[in-house]
Amino acid sequence: MNGMTIDKKSPIPIYYQLKNIVKDDIESGALKPGTALPSEREYSERFGISRMTVRQALKELENEGLVVRERGRGSFVARPKIEQKDIMSFTQMVREMGMEPSAQVIALKRTAIGKLHEKFTLDEREGMFSLTRLRCAGNVPVAVETDYIPESYVPGIDSKDLTGSLYELLKDEYGMEIISSRSSFEAVMSDHYLERILSMEGHMPLLKVESINMADKPVFYETSFYRSEVFKYIVNIYKKGVKQ
Repeated sequence: MNGMTIDKKSPIPIYYQLKNIVKDDIESGALKPGTALPSEREYSERFGISRMTVRQALKELENEGLVVRERGRGSFVARPKIEQKDIMSFTQMVREMGMEPSAQVIALKRTAIGKLHEKFTLDEREGMFSLTRLRCAGNVPVAVETDYIPESYVPGIDSKDLTGSLYELLKDEYGMEIISSRSSFEAVMSDHYLERILSMEGHMPLLKVESINMADKPVFYETSFYRSEVFKYIVNIYKKGVKQ
């Protein structure tokens, strides 16, 4: 940590002064991405301030995306956000960031296609697999995604290894390469289920992404919830008639 001190006589709130001290440490490289921050108690004792004040400063840094809190472990300097730029799987995105991707299967179910039949131009009585997974970058939970795939497209998928890239599995095992996607995005608040799965500290905004992913036909529909402090989606928008 740098040698800056807190001026308790200053009109600038104490929590804001501490926030700027920690921010300077992060931006100067004194605290590197992934590094654990000192505990609330350590900051409190060092500066002679209350733990509530420390907590407020760290919360502001968390809201700005500079700090990530991990349940039971403390606060860490945030790593650069994982960026979705083009058609690529979560596995590809994470590898491009120099991290190791992983997936944990939460649920795999057979169900009727039901209300999704129009997305696949199939009969609503067609069988479908519903696959829900927790996606991680390194040891950090990033997203909960649920994929809906017509059973006739992927016979025997329930006996496959589903902890890797779904894109690669579809291409290598079923001859379907994803080449385009139609997606929608919206900000939503977390619920208790997602907070538990994503190891979050209380309510916070999530990015909800819904997409239909296509080869020569719609192959799978996906609904994902991303932790907004570790993920961002980059979209290029062009004026009509302008070549990309």
